[in-house]
Amino acid sequence: MHGLQDLHKSAATTKKEADVRALVADTPSSMPFGTRIDDRARALWRLVQNEVERIELQDERTALKAALHLDTTNREPSIDRRLMFARDRGDFGEQESGKRHGYDALRRWWGDGVRLLGERLHERLDYLHHHPSEWNQYFVGVTGPIFRKPSPGAQPLFAELFLTTVFMRGRLVQRRITERLVTAREDDVAYYTARALPEMDDPSASVPVRALWGCKAEGLPWIPGQPILTRLRFPHPLRRGERHFFSSEAVAGNMSTERTAINVEVDHHGIAPGRRLHDTMPVGGLTIRIIFDTQDLPTGVWWYAEATERERHSPPFTEGDERWLKVSPHGHVEHTFAQACQPSANYGVSFAWPSPLSGAQVGVDSSEG
Repeated sequence: MHGLQDLHKSAATTKKEADVRALVADTPSSMPFGTRIDDRARALWRLVQNEVERIELQDERTALKAALHLDTTNREPSIDRRLMFARDRGDFGEQESGKRHGYDALRRWWGDGVRLLGERLHERLDYLHHHPSEWNQYFVGVTGPIFRKPSPGAQPLFAELFLTTVFMRGRLVQRRITERLVTAREDDVAYYTARALPEMDDPSASVPVRALWGCKAEGLPWIPGQPILTRLRFPHPLRRGERHFFSSEAVAGNMSTERTAINVEVDHHGIAPGRRLHDTMPVGGLTIRIIFDTQDLPTGVWWYAEATERERHSPPFTEGDERWLKVSPHGHVEHTFAQACQPSANYGVSFAWPSPLSGAQVGVDSSEG
């Protein structure tokens, strides 16, 4: 495992070459003939990165990212210090008591993560030994994002673009417009299911979703205690690999819930990494825009990714943290998520108000992704 820590560096030493040779000792003949030791090291490092991203347990995955230098913002010199830095920054969340996790928990997650990663690497290297042409994907200059396996009930669509714009009235969400460019992951994908949360478990006071472009809205029977479901039917069923752009909106009627976050839950095969044209217009990935009421602005706004419910409401520890967002004089704030958004994970923008609003419930405006 110490050899893995250094694979991202140049193989300029005899020890590095020995580490790499040892790590690929079982499959040297399957790697492309004539590749330099540095190229082999980089290829193996990409393989490690990909397998870490595929580990489904969040704490174990977070520990591996910290220990193996996959988090470029964590520059501590040792594994233990990188794990503690990640903990102190809030990457592992908190215990139910509100205290930070102890050192033993960090080492346990790191140890379990190593075992999981070892199993995945063993399986992958064995596969590559019998399918040597597959090594080519690790020798290219740039590799695409690696997505975890979606849940069995995930919608068979991948979002190339997901742009949601939220209009606030005071501290309440008045309107939410969502634009999506999706790619079908199987044949005969006829619709997209949008979800909206009812106010106080009353469907009559829910926020209905209606079609704006490229789809037709069809309401579904409501089950008490569950989100309100709306089927956004496409003009024709999509074939595998076919793209389609469509948009919808949700307009609140009887608003009574003070919002503290705008959340997107990825209930399909993922969202592409964020891209912006001339650093101004989102053209790929997930972007959340919020237009606050200038008469009632929050005291702080920050973004979160793959966070628990508790972590969503915990602001960054330091003033210089990159997750802080600036609200414009017109009350506008937006964030484009640079990294790919994983299936079954939550992403969003949280904000804090000066004081609670009298007579209002407090909640998160949550939507499908």
